[in-house]
Amino acid sequence: MREGSRANALLMELLLVIFFFMIGAAILVQLFADARHKSIQARAASESLAEGQNCAEAIYALDGDDDPEQWLADYGFKRTDDGKWVLEREDYKLTITAEAPEKTASGSIRTYNITAEGDGVELYTLPSTRYLPSKEVAP
Repeated sequence: MREGSRANALLMELLLVIFFFMIGAAILVQLFADARHKSIQARAASESLAEGQNCAEAIYALDGDDDPEQWLADYGFKRTDDGKWVLEREDYKLTITAEAPEKTASGSIRTYNITAEGDGVELYTLPSTRYLPSKEVAP
């Protein structure tokens, strides 16, 4: 009877060790999955920020005679039904919204908002605002 009791104790000890090993492995797998997800989000944020800044600078560089909508179409943006411009990449989506230009006596102000979305979450919004003076010169 004594021999059977030792075998059962050893078996119980092995089962407990296997149980704790399985719990530890499950926790580690979850940690690695979370780390991978955060890495993908960080890469999407970094890439979309670089492209968003390039778009903001390119739109700012357009002078009054250039058509920003033509530049957006040439760059690969698609116009949606609500008037926004969308560029979809593998990890993120850029959306450009044009605000109505503000007209003043000396010129106009053109504003575009560039919004990046990654993994269903809004990452950032960049404004691109430029003052365009009128061609007339006051005496």
